[in-house]
Amino acid sequence: SAADLVQGAPPAPRGQGEGPSSEEHVGPGTYKGQKVVDSGRCAIVFGSDTFAAFKEKWSGSSKERRRWIAESVHQMSRQVKLIFIEVKVSDPVLMRTNIALKREAHGHATTQEDEFREVEAGIREFAKMYVTIQDDGSEDDMSYVIFINYGQKVVTNRMHGFLRMRIAQFLSTIHTESHTIYITRHGQSEYNLLKKIGGNSGVTAHGLEYARRLAKFSEDTICKEDGTKVNKARLWTSSLRRTNETASFIKHPVIDMGNGETWSQMSHRVYRNLDEIFAGEYEGLTYAEVKERFKDEAFLREVDKIGYRYPRGESYFDIISRLDPLVHELESYREPTLIVSHQAVLRLLYAYLMGQDRLGAPRIEMPLHTVIKLTYNGWTRCKEERIYLGPDVNEPLPPLSEPHHAQASAGDETSRA
Repeated sequence: SAADLVQGAPPAPRGQGEGPSSEEHVGPGTYKGQKVVDSGRCAIVFGSDTFAAFKEKWSGSSKERRRWIAESVHQMSRQVKLIFIEVKVSDPVLMRTNIALKREAHGHATTQEDEFREVEAGIREFAKMYVTIQDDGSEDDMSYVIFINYGQKVVTNRMHGFLRMRIAQFLSTIHTESHTIYITRHGQSEYNLLKKIGGNSGVTAHGLEYARRLAKFSEDTICKEDGTKVNKARLWTSSLRRTNETASFIKHPVIDMGNGETWSQMSHRVYRNLDEIFAGEYEGLTYAEVKERFKDEAFLREVDKIGYRYPRGESYFDIISRLDPLVHELESYREPTLIVSHQAVLRLLYAYLMGQDRLGAPRIEMPLHTVIKLTYNGWTRCKEERIYLGPDVNEPLPPLSEPHHAQASAGDETSRA
């Protein structure tokens, strides 16, 4: 039940040493002297069938029901922060797009005119009964976000605190239009060849050949997703030498979009947030050397790969922190985006976009010289396609010729290292 969701959030961790005795317990998940902070834990009460759930108290479909929810949550725990999120779609074109996408997500290939009208009639009936969050002052004591036409307008009230502010900020970026994101590692680098960690080496001859093939793929596929007509596209790389060399052959023409609008195609944006995990004192070493010289550190990294922080370096959690603002920006885009980055960074981006547990992210395979195409919208799960461009780093390079690529089958499963 919704009550179980709210009460089921685990308590904040205690300090070191033994826990307090039973008489020190002062509330669910709280203890005397415990500092109340935003822990990052969140329970979501969501009605997957809005029509069927309308009369349920937890639906929040009226002022009285929302007030009941607020009072019930307060009785459970005074530390639980409640937010109401209301989505309004008034744009008829956006409404029909959402209907078609949602029906497609449920296995319907197309939506006919009579089917559109049937859903729209149901929406009108629902609107007659639903009581929107009031702006007459009667609900000003509650925290809420009103999300109008998916980011066209966002209204917030009493959204104080880090977590609530971040939720409001994230909601302002999302939309239900299709996202297409292409992610790829840089071409083979000199350090890849020597099996060394980190560094800022350039690409090898094989890596340079991959850069040529990636440029051809970008021009023919990313910038022409329907195969013929040129569409807007974006390019992101890290600030390191090997990613910039990998993107160096990609063209950046200014294209005429009509109606006096121009677009700088694949305009190169460089982000330090996309840099590879910093290995600190182990930069320039091989993993074999780390295991030989620092056995304890190698063991700690093996048992907790996501939480392990290199001495004077970074952990995967540090990468998550620096990727956060970029993910918000990425979610707001409509144009296909190519991201040329590094293994650790792309593992986390891939896990986020595919809805996978971040604890397994450090073991996701990110092969060299392969583009991973990720496509999703607000209604369907992210679809994956892996496109191997080559060349094979274990084979000699063919004579220099026009860039080409071979396409792998769609929907390849992600293998684990």
